[in-house]
Amino acid sequence: MAGAGVLARLIGIAFRIPLVNIVGNYGMGLYQMVFPLYALLLIISSAGVPVAISKMIARGSDSHTSASPKEILLNSIVLLSIIGAIISTIFFIFANQIATMQGNSSVGKIYMAIAPAVLLVSIIGAFRGYFQGLKNMVPTAASQVLEQIVKVGAGLTLAIMLYPAGVEWAVFGAILAVTISELIALAMLMVWYKVSNKNVGATSGRPCRISFSLMWMILKKSVPITAMAAIFPLILVFDSMVVINMLESGGASNQVATQLYGISSGTVHTLINMPAVLGVAVGVAVVPMTASLIKDNNKAVLAEKSVLAIKLIFVIALFFTLFYIAFSREIIVLLYERAFKDAPADQLRIATKLLKIESIMILFMGLSMVFTSLLQGAGRAKFPLVALAIGGTAKIVFQLIFIRTRMGIFAVSIGNVLCFVITFVILWVFVLKLVDIKPKIKKEVWRSILLTLLYSTVLIGLVKLMPDGKWWIMLSGTIAVVFYGLFVWMLSIFHPRRLNDAK
Repeated sequence: MAGAGVLARLIGIAFRIPLVNIVGNYGMGLYQMVFPLYALLLIISSAGVPVAISKMIARGSDSHTSASPKEILLNSIVLLSIIGAIISTIFFIFANQIATMQGNSSVGKIYMAIAPAVLLVSIIGAFRGYFQGLKNMVPTAASQVLEQIVKVGAGLTLAIMLYPAGVEWAVFGAILAVTISELIALAMLMVWYKVSNKNVGATSGRPCRISFSLMWMILKKSVPITAMAAIFPLILVFDSMVVINMLESGGASNQVATQLYGISSGTVHTLINMPAVLGVAVGVAVVPMTASLIKDNNKAVLAEKSVLAIKLIFVIALFFTLFYIAFSREIIVLLYERAFKDAPADQLRIATKLLKIESIMILFMGLSMVFTSLLQGAGRAKFPLVALAIGGTAKIVFQLIFIRTRMGIFAVSIGNVLCFVITFVILWVFVLKLVDIKPKIKKEVWRSILLTLLYSTVLIGLVKLMPDGKWWIMLSGTIAVVFYGLFVWMLSIFHPRRLNDAK
């Protein structure tokens, strides 16, 4: 399931690159206005319930209920269908009002295209929680990958087909593909349930029944999980609600403000999120590792393996951070050539600066992911949420103060960096209280500094010597990877003896 989650996320990120080239920066601004609120509503309607019901099914009699797995599934479907239907209906009815609040009424019909997906994902969550409770992760993994593949195929096809009618309709098609993908994923899970789980019946021999007390129990168990999962989406919703309006109040036209928001939240964030996927993959391994070593009270090995995970993320994040800073303009032109071809010249300049600024975030975001996984594995999941809430608050305050000034859209990127720097610092304090890694980290500082200096020297040389052109940037990337790998080996950052010790 972890592998499928990473693959699905990579497909989703990769989808946005051709989409930007189809709908342009303005269209991407419309697209990005819709998704934060949609993601938040998904969390409210479905995030906590799958986890709650999977725990109830997995624990069986220990969950203080005599309900069978099928009975839990039935009641969760009823509960989530009611919640999802209410949210989808409100979402659909007030689509135009929400769009007006965000500063661009064109988004109204796009919201209508995605509103049914809230109901569909809610029901999908019930099936996924059911399968996970039975320790069968394959249906969840398969449905995640399937929905992303359908979204990409249908989204790009519909965007191209509807583009002659206008950019708003092209974005409408791309968003409608989300609803289509969720419908197909739900159909697959329902078929999987029918075919694979015929023998999972009610343990008491009585037929499944709808129980309000059982639904209330599911709801109570899911609320804390939902609340914790909603913090970061709330921050993104804040951006989608205020950035365009605040840019307009600072003197930008509605079209320019939407384009700038699209460049920031679509073009730049897509690139920033690519290396973040690797952080998620490392985090998946860190959580059970930490839980096991904490249970065995083996803090010496925990410290060794924690430092290994931190070094791994540092090495990955440092490569992308410095490479993005050095070749930000070339990367944007290579991947988004069509989107910027006919755009005003200043948009490419702005995108380049935004990518340079937010590249710093990659390092702190990656390390924060590792720290979060360590704390989650140790049963201290609230600490990362506290850290993120404080970092997110700092970002919001910073943007409110500076976005109307000459800083404009750059206040959003600086605010993002500020958010993760503060989150990193707070998490660092929490992790040090969990495991003493400071002595081991100090031993790695000089290697990290030397690696940064050597790699920076190579990048400076490539920037000065390499001519313009997409093939040259690809060659530069290859050379950078080779030299970076060579430096990591020369400095013995991952020495085989130390890796064996960590095992």
